[in-house]
Amino acid sequence: MPADVDANAPSRADELRGNLTRKLDSLGFDASKDFDRARQAFNPGRKLSDEELWRALNGKAGSVFSEVFQFELDALADGVPDATRPVSLAEVNQRAHQQKLAGLAFSGGGIRSATFNLGVLQALAEMRLLRDFDYLSTVSGGGYIGGWLSKWIKEKGGSVEAVEEELVAANDKRRPRSEPAPVQFLRQYSNYLTPKTGLFSADTWTLICTYARNTLLNLTMLVAWLAALFLLPRMVVSGVRSEMATPTAEAWPYAAALFLAAVAFIALSISRKGPKVGAGWLGQTQGKILLYICLPLMLSGFLGSLAVWEKRAELVRFWDATPDSLSAYPYHWLLLPGAVYFLAWSLGWGAAQLLNRRDDRAAAVATPAPRHDPPRKMLMEGLGHLLCALGALAVGTLLLLKGLSLASHSSFASFDAVQLACLGMPLMLGLFAVTITLMIGLIGRMYLDQSREWWARQGAWTFIFAIAWLALFVCTFYLPPLLDWAFQHYAASTTLGAALTSAVTFFGLKSGSDKATGKAGAGTRLDLVAQVAPYAFSLLAIAALTTGLQYVVAEQPVLKLAKSGLVAYFDSYLAASSKVGIVAVGALFLKLLAVALILGWRVDINKFSLYMMYRMRLVRAYFGASSPSRCPHPFTGFDPNDDPPLESLLRQSGAAPMPGAPGAAATAPAGSAPGAAPARAKLQRPYHLISAAINLVNGKELAWQTRKAANFCFTPAFCGFEMPAMRGADRAAVCPQRGAFRPTASYAATSTILKDDDTVVKLGTAVAVSGAAASPNMGYHSSPPLTFLMTLFNLRLGRWSPNPMKEKSWQQSSPPIGLFCILSELFGMTDAEADFLYLSDGGHFENLALYELVRRRCKLIVVVDAGCDDKQNFEDLGNAIRKCATDLNVAITLDARKIRKVGDGDTFGASCVSGRVHYKQADGKASDGVLLYIKPTIVGDENADIFNYSKTHPEFPHQSTADQWFDEDQFESYRSLGYQIALGALRQVAAKSAHPRWQGARRKWRISYICRLLSQPAPVPRSGNVVPLSDRRVERRRASDG
Repeated sequence: MPADVDANAPSRADELRGNLTRKLDSLGFDASKDFDRARQAFNPGRKLSDEELWRALNGKAGSVFSEVFQFELDALADGVPDATRPVSLAEVNQRAHQQKLAGLAFSGGGIRSATFNLGVLQALAEMRLLRDFDYLSTVSGGGYIGGWLSKWIKEKGGSVEAVEEELVAANDKRRPRSEPAPVQFLRQYSNYLTPKTGLFSADTWTLICTYARNTLLNLTMLVAWLAALFLLPRMVVSGVRSEMATPTAEAWPYAAALFLAAVAFIALSISRKGPKVGAGWLGQTQGKILLYICLPLMLSGFLGSLAVWEKRAELVRFWDATPDSLSAYPYHWLLLPGAVYFLAWSLGWGAAQLLNRRDDRAAAVATPAPRHDPPRKMLMEGLGHLLCALGALAVGTLLLLKGLSLASHSSFASFDAVQLACLGMPLMLGLFAVTITLMIGLIGRMYLDQSREWWARQGAWTFIFAIAWLALFVCTFYLPPLLDWAFQHYAASTTLGAALTSAVTFFGLKSGSDKATGKAGAGTRLDLVAQVAPYAFSLLAIAALTTGLQYVVAEQPVLKLAKSGLVAYFDSYLAASSKVGIVAVGALFLKLLAVALILGWRVDINKFSLYMMYRMRLVRAYFGASSPSRCPHPFTGFDPNDDPPLESLLRQSGAAPMPGAPGAAATAPAGSAPGAAPARAKLQRPYHLISAAINLVNGKELAWQTRKAANFCFTPAFCGFEMPAMRGADRAAVCPQRGAFRPTASYAATSTILKDDDTVVKLGTAVAVSGAAASPNMGYHSSPPLTFLMTLFNLRLGRWSPNPMKEKSWQQSSPPIGLFCILSELFGMTDAEADFLYLSDGGHFENLALYELVRRRCKLIVVVDAGCDDKQNFEDLGNAIRKCATDLNVAITLDARKIRKVGDGDTFGASCVSGRVHYKQADGKASDGVLLYIKPTIVGDENADIFNYSKTHPEFPHQSTADQWFDEDQFESYRSLGYQIALGALRQVAAKSAHPRWQGARRKWRISYICRLLSQPAPVPRSGNVVPLSDRRVERRRASDG
């Protein structure tokens, strides 16, 4: 046994059983009891072994990270295996430390990051270091150039050495060669979104027309749904008016039944105790509370308001009775509501006690017996509750009668259907809240703190529903006449207000775009504008929509009214609305709903957004660069063959095929014994990790309310995520399944569309999602008003992708009906539990691509931070270090102060700094890793071309990420700066890379040597101006000749 492996480590059988336990728990089985039941469920014919059960579960629930990591380590060491195998995370981490992995990380930053990192790649190739990296981790703009490199390596048969030689040959002055074609192609497409710029360029207008078409389709779908929503109040009013005119049945029995059912469930919810309180159909989760309590209370309040209106004359006559006739109205019936309330409460309380005792009997034997109150105490508490309920509900009934009496002698006596439907239910719920408040006060000390907290939260939800009801009716019936009246009397001011609202909306979108792309905005004022803009624009848009609905359904137009007071406008508007029957409104409602659903079904939410437009132009510019036989369409300039499947980057094409691969015969190495195992296909190195962000704006984990995102990783072998084990807000234990990984070849690979060209994860899919900076949900950048606004205007670069944890949907390429996803996005309801996840820029979680390399325990990590950071705040670095410490328990120490301005000038002290990755605190005996952090800076002695560009462009090298249109000078300046800084950062390695002993050494030795060099307390190089290696050789030869 190796010395660094714990002798007490669990056996493989125990590890397998541990994996089985976690996966069984995630599928709803009780792993401590249900192994046999799970075996029968997966194969009723015979009893499966643990290994067979694990394979069945792996197909059903997906792979966990430890299994995926083991697959990668096997592929890096011995070739691509044919399947994953169960392993503990501790064991696979130990193996990773032994393999001395090296990782290269390219940060986000759009085309700025891509171009700067092109220079870094050229420097690494010149030092023959590209071949030594096991992993290439990219995020956002770093993925542009990372995908470019991976595609080029694929075209070279999977040989990174061949790509290195072409990059080196271009810089070798002894054998002058032209720049490689893929690099020249990047120069041509430095304006990758619109290669030919200008106001009258076809590329520019293609972008505009594409956005307009997609936005029109999405807006039509949203407007149809919103219009159907605002027709619901009209349908309610039509029903109320019909009932007011010709009552068909008394409403009070239904209102009373719903109210008593809600009371019984309230008692059940408050009285349930124990760990299983959230289980089953009677579980007291938030969703069940809303369904069983809040909804019945709302319906009861609405029907109760109708019943009170029907009996209003009789009730008012009772209240206004003279003292001589009081004997005709016995007052003891005021106690009846309290008695009935207490009876319903007793039923719910009794059911809760039975359920509690059942759970107690089912508890473990070692658990101490629960303590119950003695019968006498329970009887006294019950009597106290009865008296308090009788008193509180009697007071509530008197308040109701008094209110009716006051209303009958005021302007409210002529309540019409709109006012009754709008105000009736909220007023009844308000009366219920006052009554319950009084009852809780009377019960006082007998009520437990937990019960009072329950009532407070239930009251909050009741208030939310009442406000939403009022807002819906006010926007439908009162906002349009207010807008009409304003236009009639104050046309100029109203028009000016609408124009200002549009301007504020524009600035709000601009502010949101700047925040998403990393550009510093105008400060607090612009942030305030971004917060106000969505509300102002949404109010104006809703008023326009409901006014338009009025013209469609009403018989008389409101705008033909003479200029009169606001009250007259309201009366005329409501009178016009009253002439519309429920049949006409219902028919229009069904038509609008059908339009929304049909468009949601036919209009793919991923294809008809900015995402596909952005992706196709990225693919053309960066992946078409290395296509040897590129054949673009003569009109559009796009070639579908530019974008290879991500899975095709897994194996070297010149190596032996993987056993069992489709269309490949299994072969054994030459000279091997008969029956020997067939050779594995070699892995294409470096193995590409592309990071995106799962948006968790509505996630349950309270600790993540700031980050609002988790990492999603695309790789050539697997796609998926695994979040840290943490407790959700409403979970009694750690969630057993925190994510899943699925084979890339099968993930998102099926479609219900007959002809769909986007049914597999392609390289462009992953890179475009990883770079989706401008999106309604943006991880820790998300804000509700900005989310609403960006969804409305279809400003979505992100993608809705299937959830790897969901067995039924993980192979679907897109949501079958996009409307539901748009609504989830519109209201910020994205989470990790739905069938489809909203993926956006990986920088919305972590913008250095460092997280996945630390997770894989890389010994050497080179991070290039090319994000926009002109103030040197190191936000991305600090964010990455915090997340590695919080999620992975790995601390990183690095002194970023060495990269700072010198005095008051424009130059910086250094362009790079080394640090340590402390794996020991997470993995025990493991050795620490070394981190080389490179950042674009101007140190003062750059080449003349870079010096000139930095002087004429003061923001260089941190120009805004929103600038995705690079000219020739800008492209070359960033590329050259990256090349020189990378050579300077690894200058000691550069001096040895040409030596034959260096090139002939084992990869592990070279990685260890580089780590030792970077760990030495040598001064960090200031200069980024380093003479290329080829030039040094020429100078030495000239000196010897002289």
